[in-house]
Amino acid sequence: MHEILNDYPVIIEQPVAWGDLDLHGHVNNVWIFRYIENARIAYYERIEKYEYERQSGTSFVLASTECKFRRPLTYPATVSIGARVSEIQADRMLMDYLLVSGPDQLIAAEARATLVSFDYRTNQKSQFPDELKSRIENLQKAVEL
Repeated sequence: MHEILNDYPVIIEQPVAWGDLDLHGHVNNVWIFRYIENARIAYYERIEKYEYERQSGTSFVLASTECKFRRPLTYPATVSIGARVSEIQADRMLMDYLLVSGPDQLIAAEARATLVSFDYRTNQKSQFPDELKSRIENLQKAVEL
């Protein structure tokens, strides 16, 4: 695994498919956001977000996302994508992503998402669930050891 991703508790490997490329021969930005989404879902699975959501009716939803593209990704390649939570506030959290490619550990992109706590029963924003906060903190501590 890439050392540059040591601070990320969830890391996935994403192969670049030929169909991910655009006219210029590199991965289209839309696919970069898909790769990030795959890392976010892997993070959700690690904290058992969906089980908690089914039991409580409360979870969080993607409010915004941004990405800085550092260098192009081409085919063939496998991208390592790290996901971590950098901040939890009263009603939201910030999730950071780092996309790293190649044996030289080149940063292809850096991204961030804001996820807002949401109560599906009332269809409204809510306080960030203590249980999910605890699960996230425990997962994040695993990389701090």
